[in-house]
Formats: sequence, C-alpha cells, structure tokens
Amino acid sequence: MFDKKILNIYTIIIGIFFLISGAGKVINTAAFSNLIADYGLSYLMILAPVIVLAEILLGLSLVLLINPKRDAFISLLLLAVFTGAFAYAHFVRGINNCGCFGTVERSSLPPVFSFIRNFILIGMSLIVWLKYAKEAKTEVADWKKNLILFVMAVAIFIAGFTYSTPNFLMAKPESNKFQNKHITNTPLSKYIQTSTGRRYLVFCFSYTCPYCWNSIENLRQFKNTNTVDSLVVFAAGEPKDKLIFENNFKPDFVIKDLTGKEMDELTKSYPTAFYVEHDTVKVVIESELPSPFIFKKMNY
Repeated sequence: MFDKKILNIYTIIIGIFFLISGAGKVINTAAFSNLIADYGLSYLMILAPVIVLAEILLGLSLVLLINPKRDAFISLLLLAVFTGAFAYAHFVRGINNCGCFGTVERSSLPPVFSFIRNFILIGMSLIVWLKYAKEAKTEVADWKKNLILFVMAVAIFIAGFTYSTPNFLMAKPESNKFQNKHITNTPLSKYIQTSTGRRYLVFCFSYTCPYCWNSIENLRQFKNTNTVDSLVVFAAGEPKDKLIFENNFKPDFVIKDLTGKEMDELTKSYPTAFYVEHDTVKVVIESELPSPFIFKKMNY
C-alpha cells in the first residue's frame, strides 16, 4: 500500500509544510517570540530563532529526501509538541492563533482546522517513519549540502535581523522624552484627559504598518485582562487603508484618526504605546506591543 514513491511524496509534503512554516516565522522572528509568551511560555521566548531555524533545516532535509525515516521521526516529535502547546494555549489561555506560518498566515478559519491539519501531518510522519525501509548510509550529494548551507545562511541572517531580545531580559532602555512626565507637560494632553486613579494605554499606529497589525491582539488583551482601565487609540493613514484594516481586524475599540502632523507630535515611529498611571507617562514602548504578561515583567 505504501511503496517508496508514495512515502517519498508524503516526506516532501511534510517538508514543504516545515519550510513554509519556518519561512513565515523567520521574516518576523520577534512576533513569533511574542506569540510564545502569549502561549504562557515566556521562558522559552529566547529559543524562537532556534525553533524557526530548526523548522527550515528539517524542511530542507525532508524535501531533499536526505534521510526520510529519521527526519519523519523528528517531524513526528516536533508536530506532537507544537500541537500540544497550541492545545494548551487555546483551551487554557484562549489563544486562537496557532502561529504556524508566522506573519504569512492571515486565515480566519477556526482553530479546529489547525488541529486537523496537524493531525494529518502527524499521521503522515508516523507512516513514513514506520514504513520507510532502513537504507544503508550514503554520502549526501554535494549540491544538496551546498543548497542547505546557502538557505540556512540566509535564514540565520534574516532571523538575526528580525529578532529582538525579550524586553524583560533587557536592561532598562534609554528614557523617551515623554518618560516620567506629567501628561499635562506632553502633547498627549491635547488629545486625552486622564483621571488620577485610572490606568491608560495610549496606542499610536499606522493602518499600513505590519508591526502594528501584530500588536492588535495584545492591545485587546490589555483591556480584557484589566491591565489597564482604558485604551486610547490613535491612527494615521488613508481612508482606503483604514477600511482594509477594519475589514481584517474588526477593532472592538474606538480609534481616533490623526493627521500626519498631529501624529508627529506624539511619535515618529510605529507602533508606539504610552502607559499612563497617576496622570504620568510611566512607560513608552516604541516597538511591537508585548502581551500584558510580558509587559508586567519589563525592567522599567
């Protein structure tokens, strides 16, 4: 039933999955790192680049049929771990984004489809591992070695370029000009009025900024987890971009549009978030918004 040709096809399909998965994550390794934190595994955030590169390496080895039996076993273990982690994140923490394909994934399908896909791949990996005949060890062709070295070198460069050390592992950043200032002494006072006993998160973003898009779910969680009492959201962009954003992200918070000149008074980089407590700007984050869990661990 499972001759070598069929098993090779299964192997290549599994390899393509890992290659797409790794490529989707490597173009924004920092976002994948933040997703690991959202899963409740913040202590593993530092391993994000290693996981991404391992997926790409395994995908290449599978597609090139270097050692299908061995690689299918590794695939089986990884898929079981990934599926278990997503099951925990979904059923315990309410996370619906499996993050399987990083920023490439823009599917609105329910999580059950992610589980079905993973179980199919687990089944294929199990079949290849059990049914593939053990072959005598042979030398890997030079062109395969060179291809793997080239792809991995590019992947390592991109992973290093798109990864940032988790905020709670970093030293205290250089103060922003808004840092520790009373809100009345900043341009924020033109757009919001605060109450001493309340906590605010002021989020400034652009409708076309991918790093801003990656922050939206974490922004929602700041309110849902009562990390802040109020969200104040400012955006810049064209009406057509706003429409695309609203259709895809369906914001459940009020967004006030500012002109480019008005936004420049607040920030020149997107996204930027200001955490305001006791009428004072306590924290300024000029990068992707971390999850509330990670935010509480920052060394400010």
